[in-house]
Amino acid sequence: MRTPGKERALVAGFLASEGLVRSAEDLHAVEACRDPESGLPEANVWNAGLAEGVQVDLERSRYSTIGSSCGLCGARTLDELEADLPRAPQLAQLERGFLDQAFTGLRQRMSLFQDSAGVHGSALLRADGRWLEFAEDVGRHNAVDKVLGARLLQDDYPLEVPAVLLVSGRISFELVQKAALGGVSVIAGIGAPTSLAVAGAERAALALFGLVREGCANRYCGSTRLIDA
Repeated sequence: MRTPGKERALVAGFLASEGLVRSAEDLHAVEACRDPESGLPEANVWNAGLAEGVQVDLERSRYSTIGSSCGLCGARTLDELEADLPRAPQLAQLERGFLDQAFTGLRQRMSLFQDSAGVHGSALLRADGRWLEFAEDVGRHNAVDKVLGARLLQDDYPLEVPAVLLVSGRISFELVQKAALGGVSVIAGIGAPTSLAVAGAERAALALFGLVREGCANRYCGSTRLIDA
């Protein structure tokens, strides 16, 4: 129940967003299971091994398969979210036109969407416009897990330098939760956020921009300014 590709990053990002791992050091290995008869890797079944000494709170963790729907959005309460948050690096300002250029770049990279019109895209950028990660998936949350999981596998999780997370649709609480746990400074989407997403972003000191269109965007919370806008 996901778009094939970048499975290792997807698994790593999912485990991080569920609070099972907090950094690359917590994850010993992520490998595809092998078919016992053919010995070939199975595309849809993966094993994740935790590093020695990593403890998992089984009572707080919820277990599910990775699917195309977001599942139990808001399963973790705002209080739980705030208690688990790293201190994200703050981003005081972005250049006018940053979001326009970023989402133009996102659309240009979304080749699967251009072919099917049926997937979402997510990307992670530095404030200077440098692209760090990009992914597409039928599920918005899966695309976010892929980009954040890729940073975790590169030992950059939570993020050490301010970054902007782009999402191609509506901004839900779950997406805010993933961004906050990953140390993201700003989350921006072409859709509107839910009220719970705004509340979560406020608690996490995360800047949230929605309804991004050419030349304009709504800032729902956060201190990040679009200068000269």
